[in-house]
Amino acid sequence: MIDLSTATATDALDALARGAITSEALLAAHLERVERFNPVLNAVVALDVDSACRDARAADEARRQGRLTGPLHGLPMTIKDIFATRGLVTTSGHVPLADYTPEADAPAVAALRAAGAVVFGKTNLPEFGGDIQSYNDIHGLCRNPWNPERTAGGSSGGSGAALASGMTLLELGSDIGGSIRVPCHYNGVFGHKPTWNAVDRFGEGPRPPVWPHALMDLVVAGPMGRSVADIRLGLDVLTAVTTGGIPGARLPPSSPRAHSARGLRVAIHVEDPAAPTSAACKAAVREVGARLAAAGAQVSEPGLPGPDLAEQNALYRDLLNAAMSPAYTASHQEWKAADERRHRLRADYARFFDDHDVLLAPIAPTPAFPHVTEGPLGSRKLIVDGAEVAYLRHLVWAGLATLPGLPATAVPVALSDEGLPIGLQVIGPLWGDRTTLAVAGLIETLTGGFRPPPGY
Repeated sequence: MIDLSTATATDALDALARGAITSEALLAAHLERVERFNPVLNAVVALDVDSACRDARAADEARRQGRLTGPLHGLPMTIKDIFATRGLVTTSGHVPLADYTPEADAPAVAALRAAGAVVFGKTNLPEFGGDIQSYNDIHGLCRNPWNPERTAGGSSGGSGAALASGMTLLELGSDIGGSIRVPCHYNGVFGHKPTWNAVDRFGEGPRPPVWPHALMDLVVAGPMGRSVADIRLGLDVLTAVTTGGIPGARLPPSSPRAHSARGLRVAIHVEDPAAPTSAACKAAVREVGARLAAAGAQVSEPGLPGPDLAEQNALYRDLLNAAMSPAYTASHQEWKAADERRHRLRADYARFFDDHDVLLAPIAPTPAFPHVTEGPLGSRKLIVDGAEVAYLRHLVWAGLATLPGLPATAVPVALSDEGLPIGLQVIGPLWGDRTTLAVAGLIETLTGGFRPPPGY
């Protein structure tokens, strides 16, 4: 048996390979934790126990016969409730879809199943993934296992809470406004926002208007887990068929410098008037920089490439509104002009990464904050070190990597004075996903990696 309070997906797969546990027993252990912890957390919102048990038994029988499906053979896991899952209700938190059961998997879900994963449930989110907290009129509010009075984040908040509490060991999330990275930061787990279009994210739940097969701007699908090894494995599965829409394409290898702190060129950005950020979150990033420097890295704070962060964020918000809002009213020519500015920014970042291997930055302005679900997003406020800040300023750090389509790996690195997790994001050049993962692995070693919330 393995201890799901501390185990990683990689640990579980090793135990399965050694015969220390069966897939059926591992699934039962997950379901026991769902029964125990989910009534408070409300992170897992749908289960398909019968089908999952059949799949787990089939995985065990196949293993006995020496027929392994793939690198995730027999691993139970959950899926964010925005991705179509064959035979399992997929609501996107939208009341008219409360009983919607897809007939086919989204490609990312199909890739995970083809690799041997046993999908047993779906996790909570805001309606259509449109908030930095996770709650909706079908399933209600998702709570943070570190403090149930605090948000689990959004939009993959159920994913983050389920991972932190050991109700799952691997998750499929999506990210357009920090929706993978923010829940990782709030819940103390790992995640990866891939380079835009590296992972097929078709098959997200219908939204108004219905775009089930549109190549939506900015948004990505990516893995979440309890270690860098977990998310590396998940990313390998999700990019096994195609990268960037090119059949047979693969992510390039990591930079040779990314496997050792000695000689690694690290840029840090934490101080910016466009992004009010708590002292605790800024200090956590700087402390990691100091540890990397002590281990031989070249660490600097050179500022960002291109226009200042306020201008970058304004451009990001324009493109985000175009991607997410059916009521967006700009002309196609206006959108093209914004897209041209984005391409110029990508060129600025390409030159920046000629001189720096990675950029470290905060993920969000604060650790997990108390639930704020009333009123429109534009009228809500956050408190950052005692000062009132517009709720949507939360998007500034998220947009840093999302606007130019860059890869970003979320790593838990510290606890606040209140005992809440703090993470950072490791941002790299376009198609530098393996570089950000490698550097995230160095940071994981320096900071100790995943730790479970008290009581879980």
